[in-house]
Amino acid sequence: MVALGIETSHEQGSVGLAQGEKILGEVLYSSTRGPGELLFAAMDHLLRLHQLRRDGLDLIAVALGPGSFTSLRIGMAVAKGLAQTLRRPLVGVPTAEAYAVQAAFWPKPICVVLKDRRDLVYRVFYAQQTPLSEALSLSIGRLQTELSARAEKMLCIGSGAEAHRAALESVAIVAPAALNRPSGAVIAHLGIRRFLSDPRDQVWELEPLYAQAPFAEGVPSRQIERSLL
Repeated sequence: MVALGIETSHEQGSVGLAQGEKILGEVLYSSTRGPGELLFAAMDHLLRLHQLRRDGLDLIAVALGPGSFTSLRIGMAVAKGLAQTLRRPLVGVPTAEAYAVQAAFWPKPICVVLKDRRDLVYRVFYAQQTPLSEALSLSIGRLQTELSARAEKMLCIGSGAEAHRAALESVAIVAPAALNRPSGAVIAHLGIRRFLSDPRDQVWELEPLYAQAPFAEGVPSRQIERSLL
């Protein structure tokens, strides 16, 4: 099974190919007008590199976010249109999960940090690729406070971790820059896993994931997470 992965959660975009458990390749690109501008060009370039045609794809996988509202919508619209045109199944993959997989080498809980607007980030806690919390949008200062309250430094990974590296390195361990970029190939790889465990076409039900507010019924989020970590 050959899958195409589309990742447009933030200003950088990525498209990738995976076949079974093997990652074939990916194209990472940037655009002043957002990742949707060059999405088709990047996708067609990737397919040419691997001597594939669009109708040679078996599955389409797309990142669900959280992330940029507009960019996520563009990526999802392209993925849905491609899946319907080719009559191929479509699956969604949470953006945070793709980063958590890349931190599978870390034996302790991690914090996936994704970029939001200005000084805001989305954060999700994971342990061995299992989510321990839902995504919350909060300020980088608040995240610093959460992380500094831990007994030992936690690994932070993701686009937000890279963007706020200077602020986070005083209270956490920040993953190498190469792991903090979007990966369409990982989205494709996880899409295959999800489809094999649940072979259902999600083209009519997929919607972007949006983060919760940083407070739930007036209780600070770090108190909510304490019982999970």
